[in-house]
Amino acid sequence: MARPFAMAALLQRYGVTEVHAIRPLTEGLLNRAYTVDTDSGKFFLKDYLNQTPEIIRAQHLVTRRLSQAGLPVSAPLADFAGETLQAEQEHLLALYPWIQGHHKRGAGLDLADCRELGALLGRLHDELDRLHGPIEQPLFLPCETAERAGETAFRLLSAIDRLSVREGVDELAEFRLLERIGLLRELADRRPGPEVNLTVGSVHGDFHDLNIMYGQSGGVNAVVDFDRLCLAPSLEELIRSALIIFVEFGRLDLGLVREYVHGYLDQRPWLAPEIPAALHRLWWERLTDFWMLTWRYDLHDERPSVQFADQSALIVWWTHHYDKVLHELS
Repeated sequence: MARPFAMAALLQRYGVTEVHAIRPLTEGLLNRAYTVDTDSGKFFLKDYLNQTPEIIRAQHLVTRRLSQAGLPVSAPLADFAGETLQAEQEHLLALYPWIQGHHKRGAGLDLADCRELGALLGRLHDELDRLHGPIEQPLFLPCETAERAGETAFRLLSAIDRLSVREGVDELAEFRLLERIGLLRELADRRPGPEVNLTVGSVHGDFHDLNIMYGQSGGVNAVVDFDRLCLAPSLEELIRSALIIFVEFGRLDLGLVREYVHGYLDQRPWLAPEIPAALHRLWWERLTDFWMLTWRYDLHDERPSVQFADQSALIVWWTHHYDKVLHELS
């Protein structure tokens, strides 16, 4: 990060004159982050990677407007000049208030919590749509083909074969890749076609338990990290987030997921008829996606590997329980 004296000068722009400690945080895949202890209190400092100033400023504007609209969204602080983004050497930095709270996995939520969380995501999508205005419909993005997904799987198998030393995750990856190749051959004809159109809107882009902070009262204190703010099918974000929040030992707690989905539909009932198509599209995307392994073997970045056991088992479980999942959530 930037040199300490530069950081002290940066914080003075916010009226912070005495810094006691700056400590790195380990969570997160896209950026670096730090806690900052000062005489003025505790802050969260974000060091952006691989994003342009224009995109970051647009994200800041959206989060500040969401917060002003009354949603529990963490927005960056503005300095004395009204700027939320700071450039120091080659770093792009933003200062946020420290959010006191903790994360909860799906198993730590009761049915009412799940329904309220789904409703919160619905309100967030409503306000994002209001801020961005109408979006031309539909926005069709073709799904990966079984053939290309199979080619990726074979390439990753070759990368594993070339390893001089294997870890347990490498053995599991080989097993899951061979398993997935068989499923792709068997299910190739179930790829969603161009007739599958889902309503598109502005979405958070990374809504999951590590980006949701709960307070002592049990409610949501803040939704954080809008780095992947984008246009996408609204229900795609709903279901993708459920696949992260409510997975345990490679399977979904369908009772909790049902309440979460229905809480969202309480806010946005007109999307209910699209649930089967959204489920099918997300199922196929998971079946053909190997991003955790491409990070590990192509980018030599092992951070997502801790999620691989659960997520690779989940798509197999979902495939074998496809009709049950569809029945419970439709």
